[in-house]
Parts: sequence; C-alpha cells; structure tokens
Amino acid sequence: MKILPAIDILNGKCVRLVKGEFESKKIYSSNPLAIAKKFEQQGAKMLHIVDLDAAKTGKPTNQELIFKIVKAVSIPIEVGGGIRDIETARTYLNNGIQKIVVGTRAVNDLLFLSSLIKEFGSNRIIVAIETRKDKITTNGWQEITQKDYLDFAKELKTMSVTEILFTDVDKDGTLTEPNFEAIRKLIGLGFKVVASGGISDIESIKKLKKMGTFAAILGKALYENKIVLGGALKETLPVSNLTKRIIPCLDVIDGKVVKGIRFRNHIIMGDIVELAKRY
Repeated sequence: MKILPAIDILNGKCVRLVKGEFESKKIYSSNPLAIAKKFEQQGAKMLHIVDLDAAKTGKPTNQELIFKIVKAVSIPIEVGGGIRDIETARTYLNNGIQKIVVGTRAVNDLLFLSSLIKEFGSNRIIVAIETRKDKITTNGWQEITQKDYLDFAKELKTMSVTEILFTDVDKDGTLTEPNFEAIRKLIGLGFKVVASGGISDIESIKKLKKMGTFAAILGKALYENKIVLGGALKETLPVSNLTKRIIPCLDVIDGKVVKGIRFRNHIIMGDIVELAKRY
C-alpha cells in the first residue's frame, strides 16, 4: 500500500479543512514548496496535491506554484482540484504530473472522462468519489447530488476506470477513522482504491492495508503530528515470506569437501558431487 502525503493549497498556502468546509481552514504553512521538500526528505515516494481554489471555482488557480513543486522534488506527483476541461488535463499531464484526479466534471460528464482515458490511458486518470451520507458531492464538496456512490462506481467500472479516490467528506479533517465499510465495498468492485478522510493513527493504516487498499492519503494527521510519516511508510512495507532455513555448507579445496578448524588442519570429507546429492 502506498502512503501519499497531502498538500492542499488555498490562496497559495498549505491548509487543511474540516469536513470540506472552507470556513474551517487552518493554515499550516505559507510555503507549500518547502512542505513538499520536507515530505520527500522524510521518505515519501509520491505526493498528492489539491488546488482547493480550483476545486471550488473550476478554474486552475495555483497551477504555477504546483509546477514549481514539480521542478523542486524528484518524486512523482498527482494533482486534483478543478480539472474540468481537456486543456487543463493536458497542461498537467504533459508537464511532469504523473496522474490527475477528476471529480466534478467526471460525475456530470462521462464522455469527458472517456476522452481523458482514451488520450492518456486509465493508469494516469484517477476518479474522485467524494461523498456525504453515501451521496456524491461536487464543486469542492459544496454541492450534494442525488447520485449514490456505489451506483456511480458501477458506471465507472464499465469505462475502464481502474483507480478511484474515495473520501467521506464528513470524516475528512476530523482525525477519527476512515469509512472502512465504503472502502471495502469499492475494493470489492475491483478498483484500486485510494483512501482519504479521517485517517488518524497507525491502526487505521494497518487495517486499510489488510483490506487491500491501494493507497492512503495522509493530511491533518501528519500536520498535527498524530502520525509520523516514517512510521506510516514502515507499516506499508511488504512482509517477507522467507522462513528460517538450514543451509548446508561445502568448503572445497581441489575439488574435495574439507573441514578444518579456523581454516587449518583440513580433513577431506568426501567428493563434492556425492555430498551435494546426499544433502
């Protein structure tokens, strides 16, 4: 499972929201670029960046700053927020951004989503499923549709979408726990699920990993020092399948197996081939 530190940018600053409410913003840094470098130094293998201004207005606002971050770090970056036309998508994907996250326009226009997948491939397009009480939200989480998240996910399944970002907006920024039930259902549909919202401790990360979650986005928990990035990364390392083993050792001189004491006074034990066959 991947761990993706989040950098949410509002008015050029690194902020976190609570339950998607812009009025609840808390500024953690006036220098998102420095935050990106810090996460890279701490071992992050990829960053998740959101242009919050664009998510609300639909117009890329912090694009120049995002491209500065791209040039300043050597790890891949995925970007979301206000990507609602093909030109904005191209600008990102043709200039160093590895993946983009599309939400509002994808919910309202599946043909747009189809065009993105056709041009860039499904491995570079992530679809955001952001919910309140199981209903899809749009326009920076400010509007609640009547579309059920599972119904929408099933539509995406018919369109070669492979990766989705799920956020229970009512849990985002609360430092409680993710919506494990919804995440489990989406994994069950066969998606690579990126979990976001409410992740507050290592136990949640362990549970997400055990469920088969593709990636987890950490935001407020990192900024409030509830989770140490290095510790989270360590929890996601693959478990070794090596067992304890007894390995016969054949010390050979002139084609004969010998044993000695401190490499002296060797006694010939036998033919190397015969002893190997015996073992």
